[in-house]
Amino acid sequence: MSSFLDKAKEKAQQLGTAAKEKADDIKDKRKADDLLDDLGRIVFAQRTNRGGADDETKITTIVDQLKTLEAEGTAILGEKPASNLPPPTA
Repeated sequence: MSSFLDKAKEKAQQLGTAAKEKADDIKDKRKADDLLDDLGRIVFAQRTNRGGADDETKITTIVDQLKTLEAEGTAILGEKPASNLPPPTA
């Protein structure tokens, strides 16, 4: 009987570890998406003559953070899921 309980406990630990890894992956992907959004806002501000004096520093910091996430295994340039919103009308 104890062998059964040991196996059940081991399986539960494996499932817990897998769930934690999945949660960490989701958290890292969200962080990457947020950083890419920030990067896009800075570039948009620059391209519309509303950039700030420290934009290049911010861009460097964001790119470094994205490189770190990518080195740790987070997909940075993967496709983003399509929005459920209808396309804009002209």
